[in-house]
Amino acid sequence: MASESSVFGSSVVPFRLVFLMWAAFYLEIVIGIPLREFGIVPRTLHGLVGIFVAPLLHGDILHLISNTIPLLFLGVVLFFFYNKIGGAVFFRAYFWTNALVWLFARPANHIGASGVVYSLAFFLIFFGIFRRDFLSLFISVVVIILYGSVFYGVLPTDPRVSWESHFAGALVGIGSAITFSNKKTVS
Repeated sequence: MASESSVFGSSVVPFRLVFLMWAAFYLEIVIGIPLREFGIVPRTLHGLVGIFVAPLLHGDILHLISNTIPLLFLGVVLFFFYNKIGGAVFFRAYFWTNALVWLFARPANHIGASGVVYSLAFFLIFFGIFRRDFLSLFISVVVIILYGSVFYGVLPTDPRVSWESHFAGALVGIGSAITFSNKKTVS
């Protein structure tokens, strides 16, 4: 499946997003530019900007690191094994997850890339289940072993955590898995 992909080529999009996340964190924390106010504030005109920039904004260094590592891993796996659909899946994970948060989440300022992470994880898990080929099922099992806790993250457990982003990401990931599972060539 991954014959035309390289790990380096597959890492370009995830590394670009991570670079922008770290750059935004640097601008906010080190230079003092208050970027966090541009998160997703549901159903407000001001909050629409967050659909595009909220995944770049993080509350602290632990929040940033906890999104960086899985975003790099899951993003590289997506583009390496599914390079023909990787761009569309990644776009959906980024845009539609945030759009759903803007439409349906509780009134709060939602920031961070965890919705994108959840979307990628749920896509990789469910794509194998729906596609039912050996490699996709193997990838599903690996992602479940490494990130199986994502199933608990869609529940409202901590008022400071945007479980709505996690839930929206899960829905978008599953929807993308269903949409692309019948596509003949994915890599």
